[in-house]
Amino acid sequence: MKQLFTLVLTLFISFNCFAQANLNRCGTFNAIQFREQQQPGYLARTQACFENAKQIADANKANRSGSDTVYRVQMVFHVVYNSALENIPDSVIYSQLEVLNEDYRRLNADTARTRSEFLPVAGDPHIEFVLATTDPDGNTTTGITRTPGSGSFIGYSPFADDVKKEPGGKAPWPTDRYVNVWVCNIFFGIVLGYSYPPSNAPNWDSLSLSTDSALQGVALHYAAVGRNFSQPIDQTVAGGRTLTHELGHYFGLRHIWGDSTGCNNDDGINDTPYASDASQQTCDTVINSCPDAPTDFHDMIENYMDYSDDRCVNMFTKEQIGLIHAMLQTSRAGVATVVTGTGIKNAENNFETIQLFPNPSTGTIYLNAQVKNGKNYSYEIYNAIGEKLTGENNLTSSSNHRSIYLSAQPSGIYFAKITCDEQVVVKKFQLVR
Repeated sequence: MKQLFTLVLTLFISFNCFAQANLNRCGTFNAIQFREQQQPGYLARTQACFENAKQIADANKANRSGSDTVYRVQMVFHVVYNSALENIPDSVIYSQLEVLNEDYRRLNADTARTRSEFLPVAGDPHIEFVLATTDPDGNTTTGITRTPGSGSFIGYSPFADDVKKEPGGKAPWPTDRYVNVWVCNIFFGIVLGYSYPPSNAPNWDSLSLSTDSALQGVALHYAAVGRNFSQPIDQTVAGGRTLTHELGHYFGLRHIWGDSTGCNNDDGINDTPYASDASQQTCDTVINSCPDAPTDFHDMIENYMDYSDDRCVNMFTKEQIGLIHAMLQTSRAGVATVVTGTGIKNAENNFETIQLFPNPSTGTIYLNAQVKNGKNYSYEIYNAIGEKLTGENNLTSSSNHRSIYLSAQPSGIYFAKITCDEQVVVKKFQLVR
């Protein structure tokens, strides 16, 4: 299906174009030019790093199927704010973490929307994300830092990366150990997110291994964090998938259409079909903008590395996953620990059953969670904007049936988060009046 895309990596620093139709969605080309001017050779390093990861991914193919290896990635969110609105609550960050753990384990409910022609190549990335529990000095942490901005920034400049610098921003935690996510006001939301791909190619000398380590990570516009966060943002980008997309770039993935119009550019991944341009947030299941051979596929609008509506992206391909794993074994190895057989999917046997009923409900929800081996579990209820409403801890099989009273809450969508050891199960339900 593919030929490798040119060195113009307008694909690589991802000014996420998940944004409203009237916004300037991508500053990618200018950002690439700026970084190359600041650090000549940057483009060549990112290209070499991509090529090396592709070779490793190809070598790993034989061992990929059936693996129960899970990469557990340690994250820290730096909230840098100049107003109360920008100082988003912890619950919104927890909501964002839930989205990531659904999307990067293919536990997202909208996998049912993956079209049949792409089911053979859709895969589970086996990546799980946790908030850091220990800071760089060994102290206990929530994995969330909060920094008042200097007041001189109305909107942080993506080209200057000023949110990552002190004073005025927040310096990163060691980027070889943590995935740093900076949450701030990025130029009034004109750009909703951006990240840098790995650039420490093994065939470069130690003096030019990477871009400035302080730049590694993801920057997100505060209104694009989490699921259905009630900020002035279009619903097409309100599903928390901006960070899913940006982490794809952080792990080395390119935009699936190659960041240049026409059918001659590509992302270097064999199982994503050609596309002449970004989908620009549409969910057009009929579009087939470029021919493919031997099978002519539709455009893969459900791929997280397109610019589709958050409500229609739902998958990574197996070769995209292979490239991510290769980066986690090389350029991004320090941010993840490898666990076997203890991930979210493999931990499902903690529960005999989980029932949440009636759904929809007029005000009272009943939770029946039966746990195994005398283990404790907890539950929390969140509304659609990520606010925690209620919850209980240290419940056992003897207290498995809970009545949850929500009659004071308005009609809408809500989420029950049920946790036992490493397993987190999220159930969606509706209140109607």
